[in-house]
Order: sequence, then structure tokens, then C-alpha cells
Amino acid sequence: MILGFTGSYCCGKDTVANYIVDKYGFTHFSLSDIIREEMKKANVDTTRENLIVFGTRLRQENGNGVLADLAIKKIQDGAYNYCITSIRHPAEVLALKKQKNFTLINVDAPSDVRFERMLKRKRAGDPQTLEKFNQLEKKESQSSGAGQQLANTAALADITFINDFPNLDLLYKAIDEILNKLTDKKMK
Repeated sequence: MILGFTGSYCCGKDTVANYIVDKYGFTHFSLSDIIREEMKKANVDTTRENLIVFGTRLRQENGNGVLADLAIKKIQDGAYNYCITSIRHPAEVLALKKQKNFTLINVDAPSDVRFERMLKRKRAGDPQTLEKFNQLEKKESQSSGAGQQLANTAALADITFINDFPNLDLLYKAIDEILNKLTDKKMK
């Protein structure tokens, strides 16, 4: 099974994926980590802004599905279950949907919740004001071209859920329910 995750900035995609990895033994690949690997090779500082610019450049030079193609190369055919996070372009979804047993899950949360999460994680390069946070989100919401297209990508999701749970136990319960439904569906 391959689970892909898309969603807005700081909605909890990696928290969901890490839980699935820990509880269910999935292997996790992040398309953002693939961009970071390419940035390190090019000796480019890995700020959030640079990630967006570099990811767009990779898509322009190699096709809009390039990040998914690089992730697919890491997948061992049928040997494991995978979580792939940071899917931000419809072409990435289309490339991944060619894989057997792929499901795209859109995770979202209200913007104030996501901004508070971002402040708590204290990652270098994250915006420190809600205004900058909102500006960055606009850059991630293009409707065409090689840039990030979060709304168009989310529209392709097989499952959408809002991660505004007050604690991790409730989030984990919701994830367990989704995985149980997916497993039941695959067995029919």
C-alpha cells in the first residue's frame, strides 16, 4: 500500500506519516526531503523560501512529476508499505497514481492552528508573523505551471480530513479508522 499525503503548511502531514511508520511499519519518503537532497548537492541553503524556488525549478527543468518520479525510484516493488508526504503538484499525484494501491490523503487544519504549530516547531526559515505565513501560503497556491498547486492537488485526494484534534490520541484514533477502512477496501 502506498499512502500519499498532501495538505496545507503545518497541517500535520508528517505527524500523521510518522505515526503510521511507528505503528504500522510503513517506510516514509518526503518529497521535500528529496528537494533538500538536491539542494545540498547544489550547495543551496535549505530555507523554506529556497525549497519552494528550488522545487519549482526542478519541475520546470525535469517535468512537473519529477519529485514523485524520484520517490518512485526509491520504492521497492511491492515489498513494503509506504507513506509519501509533501505532495504539492497534481502531476506528482498523477505519477503516483500509476503505482499499485496508491491512495492520496489530504490533511488540513484551520490557519490559526497551523500557524501556532509552526511557531512551536521553531524550524529555521519559518515565517514569524501570521502575515508572512499567509504570504507564503499564497505562493504555495498557484493554479498552473511548475509551482506548488496545493488546492489543485488537494482536489485529487481520495480522502480528506481536518486535523484540528485537541490532542494526538484523537488524531491517532482518526488515522487508525482511515487505515482500517483502506485495509477493508483492499481486501474486498
